[in-house]
Amino acid sequence: MSAPDTMSEMEERLRSALAARAEQVQPEHLAPLAPVVDLRPRWQSPWVLLATAAVVLLVLGVVLQGVGRGPRSDDVAPRPDERVELELPSDVGRDWARNDSDRQPRLDLDGDGRDEKVVFRGEPSPEHDGRYRLETTLSSTGEEAYGIAELGTTIATNVLDPIDADGDGDEELVLYVDDVADGGHPLVFDLRDGLLVQAVAEDPGLLLRGEVPVPGGRTPYYEMVRLHDYWIEGGRLWSSRSVNSYATGNMTIARPRSIVLDTWSWRLTDAGLLEAVEEGCLRDSAEQGRTPCEEGATDDLPTDGDVARTTIGPGEGARFEQGYRYGARVEDGAPPVLVVEGDDGRTIRHDLDVDDPRVSTVQPVSVMSDGASFLVTSASDPSYVRVLAQDGDRLRSLEPVGEVELTNDGSTRTWLTSSGGLVTAVAQDDGTWRTWGWLLLRGGRMTGVPTGTVCFDDPADPSTIRRC
Repeated sequence: MSAPDTMSEMEERLRSALAARAEQVQPEHLAPLAPVVDLRPRWQSPWVLLATAAVVLLVLGVVLQGVGRGPRSDDVAPRPDERVELELPSDVGRDWARNDSDRQPRLDLDGDGRDEKVVFRGEPSPEHDGRYRLETTLSSTGEEAYGIAELGTTIATNVLDPIDADGDGDEELVLYVDDVADGGHPLVFDLRDGLLVQAVAEDPGLLLRGEVPVPGGRTPYYEMVRLHDYWIEGGRLWSSRSVNSYATGNMTIARPRSIVLDTWSWRLTDAGLLEAVEEGCLRDSAEQGRTPCEEGATDDLPTDGDVARTTIGPGEGARFEQGYRYGARVEDGAPPVLVVEGDDGRTIRHDLDVDDPRVSTVQPVSVMSDGASFLVTSASDPSYVRVLAQDGDRLRSLEPVGEVELTNDGSTRTWLTSSGGLVTAVAQDDGTWRTWGWLLLRGGRMTGVPTGTVCFDDPADPSTIRRC
């Protein structure tokens, strides 16, 4: 048989054949949808396109599409260079109990200008770790739409503001997975052919929150991490990651006051892929939050040159008002004795094993804040540096462990800031200095963790610290 002379003749013959075949299809001939579908590109030749349409008509029946509207996010039309595997939700959980304690989000899922209310049904499980069924009634058609979400718990849902990630006028539902292991991440649900389908993140590693470990960055005493975050602003999903990595240990992170972030916004493609779009640099600080970067922006210095210089020696005393309140004095003798008198009536006496002791009037809170603590140096021995910390009814000298020594000499400088941060800087071969901040460990130990690289106008004076 010869091929049709024109495309119109071909379409007319196929239409007649399909109509005749559709009349013979009965309900028992239909099969359920598979739960996982690989959404393949639909940019094929006319013959493949029409053959595919025939299979869809025979299995599903005729699906009526809206006429005279622009494309919406529930029209699955992947581009030729995209290959995204979307997991279509199974129709389960209709009999699961509604969790009415959850906040039921209202958002315009179908783009008709009216909000839908999404209801959550929790899967019964002994540990409350089952799935959620998401269900709603579309205001545009009155039809039910549903989806399945795994949030790690069915005790309560974490609903974020809706977004319009594809810019088509309808909104996507955003839920939050609170996961201690990876810091938590958002899940985006898009309405597609009557289903609430979870979008696939192009790079999930950029859509996290919290301290994310750097591969190979774990040591016996600390771990290097990058700071990640995400947020919703202006109806869009955003995320950030610190340009630099920072050391964390003993529930403390050694980061500068202000840091620089790389940022992305997230765009939903027709294929259901969440793409990360680079948005440049932001500066993040505890005082001002996220602000635009200045030209050539870098992290703040690991320490600002603020040095605690006041000390007491034999025959002198001082008051300490931060946290545990106490007075301290140094009694002259052989050896000199540090006497601590707490406001709770407790008195501690500790022999100082150095001549000409000098005790800082600032408490080294970065290594000890629960009780009395002291930084002790010597006027006659510049290399002598000790940290004393209260342990019950006595003071003990904390043992330095790790990669850096607690000393003060030609190649190593150690000082205390006025806010109680203990800092050591170690000279490098290129003339720069690597800084370390000291953290408390269990068992009467402390360790230095890396905080950055700096230079000094005068290495003997820590207040002359500057960028290199």
